[in-house]
Amino acid sequence: MMRTTGRNSSKALLVVVPLLGAALFAGCALEGDVVPHDDGNAGSSGTGGSAMGGSASGSGGSTGGLSGKGGTAGAGALGGTSGATGGKGGGAGTTGGGSGTGGTPAGGTSGGGGLSQGGSSGMSGMGGVAGFGGNSGAGGQNGGMAGVGGGMAGGGAGGSTAGAAGSGAGAGGSGGSTSTGRSAGCGTSRTLTDGRKTIQSGGNREYILRVPSNYDNNHPYRLIIAYHWLNGNASQVAEGGGSTEDPYYGLWDLADDSTIFVAPEGLNAGWANSGGQDVTLTDAILDQIQDNLCIDTTRIFATGFSYGAGMSYAIACARADVFRGVVLYAGAQLSGCSGGNTPIAYMHVHGVNDSVLSVSGGRQLRDHYVMVNGCTAQNPTDPGGNSGTHTCTSYQGCSAGHPVRWCAHGGDHNPTEKDSGQNKSWVPGEAWEFISQF
Repeated sequence: MMRTTGRNSSKALLVVVPLLGAALFAGCALEGDVVPHDDGNAGSSGTGGSAMGGSASGSGGSTGGLSGKGGTAGAGALGGTSGATGGKGGGAGTTGGGSGTGGTPAGGTSGGGGLSQGGSSGMSGMGGVAGFGGNSGAGGQNGGMAGVGGGMAGGGAGGSTAGAAGSGAGAGGSGGSTSTGRSAGCGTSRTLTDGRKTIQSGGNREYILRVPSNYDNNHPYRLIIAYHWLNGNASQVAEGGGSTEDPYYGLWDLADDSTIFVAPEGLNAGWANSGGQDVTLTDAILDQIQDNLCIDTTRIFATGFSYGAGMSYAIACARADVFRGVVLYAGAQLSGCSGGNTPIAYMHVHGVNDSVLSVSGGRQLRDHYVMVNGCTAQNPTDPGGNSGTHTCTSYQGCSAGHPVRWCAHGGDHNPTEKDSGQNKSWVPGEAWEFISQF
């Protein structure tokens, strides 16, 4: 604890008066060394006169704001000129405690026979420092930092009470990639049932819809649109058959009632996308589904095999502002690429022995999105042909939310390749892990 030390003076009046003026200017007693004191007690009285020091103990914040330290007045000289300096207000607590009360010192009264001038008034107390707001809010993977709480509070004039400290914690930041967009169909009664649907898009077009059995119209669902291969059809995708062993390329079972699926029907059993007509069909399907079902508009994906992979690539090029990501199985640029300059999450699976669409074409599509997504270029080591193995590579340095994943296997043109000794394909699991990260 520090205490005030005083030294009495017997200087002549002509010496005292100039020194008194200097003391008044400095806000402390003439010959007393003002030293902060923990309990903020009044200063001792001057010779011949009683001088009241400024009482300046601040009240701390409710959660830890320190109390202000009152200044102790020095001994008054010749008439008790003893104005005390107001104490500093307490700093706010870490969660925004109130600031300390500023000092309100009274001037010393003149002593008998001494100088009639009253003691100088104490300096006003300093306002407490505002507390910071709360930490970053829960929610987003990259939740924004909370805003700082209230601003600095000004000190009160003439020793008045200091301004209040900052208000409570700021609101938590909004989420990043986990934020949810709700479609118009959220909260409405469902009218669109499962099964084959007809829609107008340059004529009659069709698609198959499959919704989780426990559908909740207030819960926004992920949406996956799965395109069939050349000479395949929507029924084979939706039910499992032909080139795919399980519904929706094995994703339906892995989704476990968390996702709504659509299988569109191509023209002439393919996806030539002449004049962008199949992208237009996709737009029309999205409009109908989002108007009638509760869709998370930030988690819409496209996938497909062979010609369906080519269509998924066309979606990546033309609708990166609508689709969160695409997953291609043995794809090539078959359905055009209108745009292709906007980042999108991209995954591609291809066999090094593909006899229909060569792996070199798949690598070209991959490398395009490595560039667009700002990833660090590399040449992954792919497995040998007929090796019965696979490798998967996640590119580094990609822009936030736009990963590129490349999986190569030793097999041929196949969306559900198996490693040697496996009776179940590894491909659906890799695809679902990529999609469900969002």
